[in-house]
Amino acid sequence: MSEIFSSLKRAGSKKPEAFNEPGPIPINIFVDDAAQAPEPAHAAALPAIKPAAIEIVQSGGFDLAAADYILRTVFDPHTVAGEQYRLLRSKLTQMQRERGIKTILVTSSVPYEGKTFVSCCLAGVFAQEPGKRVLLIDADLRKPRVGRSFGVNGNAPPGGLSLVLRGQQDARDALLNAKESGLCLLPAGPIPQDPAELLSSPNMELTLRSLAAEFDWVVIDSPPVVAMADAGILAPLCDGILLVVQQERTSAKLVKQTIQRLGQKHICGVVLNRGRHLKSSRYYYSYYHKRSDEVLAS
Repeated sequence: MSEIFSSLKRAGSKKPEAFNEPGPIPINIFVDDAAQAPEPAHAAALPAIKPAAIEIVQSGGFDLAAADYILRTVFDPHTVAGEQYRLLRSKLTQMQRERGIKTILVTSSVPYEGKTFVSCCLAGVFAQEPGKRVLLIDADLRKPRVGRSFGVNGNAPPGGLSLVLRGQQDARDALLNAKESGLCLLPAGPIPQDPAELLSSPNMELTLRSLAAEFDWVVIDSPPVVAMADAGILAPLCDGILLVVQQERTSAKLVKQTIQRLGQKHICGVVLNRGRHLKSSRYYYSYYHKRSDEVLAS
């Protein structure tokens, strides 16, 4: 937690009042090293996410091999970044056992803090657990980026959340399933002129409830909080919120304002993104990649 405090001090001023005393909401710290990690020699052969026991009927699919390299780095079990996300997964899984959470909204105070990256990584790592079915919903109907991150833009059948909310498409027909995986994607669909109105319609709650009943986890990527109403509309429909904070960029004032808008009771954790490279990273990479090379040579 001191990492977040220090970042807030460097980015703005003092710590927000919401963080002064320990409260009932667990604060999970995650330092993202993916952006600074060297590309492994076996990048072209990164392991696929393990398949789930049950598949959802979908209109199309996509291949995780087409995802951004940085995502595939996180999905690699031999990276520090991947291990950090697995640590976050274990904490959320514990919260699921204790509090029954299933639907998680991922958002940030302002744009470009890495909320979409965190959403994609978390959903992918959730789906790596055998038998787990995971749904990633791109609810950023203003600047959708999830599809691009997984390389499905232009290759997926037309459709998505915006058409589902208008009643022009069944939600299950809009789902895209990752090959050999329990990960499903509900893309944003065509960008509407009234995103806030669509998200606040009764169809959003009905769609979310219906789909959540078929998955073990539902991760929702939403627009930032401060400039738009979308995240505030979606927050009451979800079991918890992960707030993404970019190190040394997001000020304490913005974080405090975001918490006030969303309500602290809804926040289940804070993700410190784009953190400095961990000193232990070199030993982690050296140990695992050296052992891999030894196995291949034997």
